[in-house]
Amino acid sequence: MPVIWRQRLLLLFIIACFAVPLAAAWLLIGRWQPGSSVQHGELLNPARPLANFRLTTLDDQLLDRSVFAGYWTMIYAVSTTECAAPCRTALYDMRQVRLALGKDMGRVKTLFLLNGSPDAGLRQWLATEHPALTASMADVATQAELSGAFHSPGAIGAWIYLLDPLGNLLMRYPVTVEPRGMLKDLQRLLRLSKIG
Repeated sequence: MPVIWRQRLLLLFIIACFAVPLAAAWLLIGRWQPGSSVQHGELLNPARPLANFRLTTLDDQLLDRSVFAGYWTMIYAVSTTECAAPCRTALYDMRQVRLALGKDMGRVKTLFLLNGSPDAGLRQWLATEHPALTASMADVATQAELSGAFHSPGAIGAWIYLLDPLGNLLMRYPVTVEPRGMLKDLQRLLRLSKIG
């Protein structure tokens, strides 16, 4: 083979090394999605604002939504006025995830929703074990909005929800989730977030 043809083939090969990946990427834009997701929870896409988010403090005062504005908020809701073992585990996991954020801990709040006023024993336990937790009462519409926002509705008490700093419902995690997975997701969100 003459030298000139070998040089032309080499030049074509070099051009192909750059052109083929670019052409493949252009063809796949918008058509290909990765098979596995990187988040550990269930993402609500698009995120949804909570229209019926009405909360009352344990002293029967209306809780202003602005308390959570600008913060990432983990929410755990129960359909009772009690907190049994699974509830206490979920609250513990939320607390530990928040503490594990270290310097970013101040960017995250935790919220516990009950469907009525808890007894004195639960109030004392919450004050002792979870002083940074905001405990409040949520009406049926608020709880229904949380549980019905996702494609497969979830029972109240089975999920930990995540609100973004604008008040949009963004994700949920089963209470059985490995807390390390929730922590990784929050660390990624806080690293990428320009708000909250």
